[in-house]
Amino acid sequence: MEVLFGLALRQTTGFVESLLWLVGLDWTVPDFSTLSCRQKNLAINIPYRGLKGPLHLLIPSHGSKTNHCRAVDSTGIKVEGEGAWHASKHGGPKPQVWRRIDLGIDEQTLEIRAAEITGSHIGDAPVPPYLLGQIPIGEEVGSVTAVGAYDTRKCHDAIAGRGAHAVIPPRKNAKPWQPVTGGAAARNEILRASK
Repeated sequence: MEVLFGLALRQTTGFVESLLWLVGLDWTVPDFSTLSCRQKNLAINIPYRGLKGPLHLLIPSHGSKTNHCRAVDSTGIKVEGEGAWHASKHGGPKPQVWRRIDLGIDEQTLEIRAAEITGSHIGDAPVPPYLLGQIPIGEEVGSVTAVGAYDTRKCHDAIAGRGAHAVIPPRKNAKPWQPVTGGAAARNEILRASK
């Protein structure tokens, strides 16, 4: 219930109590502290509803100004700890710490299929191989769509290694690569077609 409706734990207990009262059941709902202790060890596995056909992985881009569907994304989250509280209470410089969350989204179902949390010092390009590594090996990946920031050898090699088609626009100053890998050959074909 907590995950389904996006409620806090105390709200969830009240919601369940109301539901039980509405259906006329005289059951007791565990209190907040009991539920809090139990949920620490609760493992929830939400199964993926498989598709017929290959997976088309999207890597959405946070800053893109286009309206097309985006697939692999990274977004930043601010991390505040004792330093931020101390600075707000007593003044002084506030250290800002960021973490990045990179997502791989199924283009058809819009379910998050892969996620990677990195520090703010890691760029976009190194992450897609790790996202693809989270997709089971037996599952066919048809395509990976991403923005030009992912136009790197490692990304194209990881995509080609899964037998997928890369839908990544070349950078403005793109030059052909030496076709020593499948990813480089596929990327050179994209570059040739885009000029």
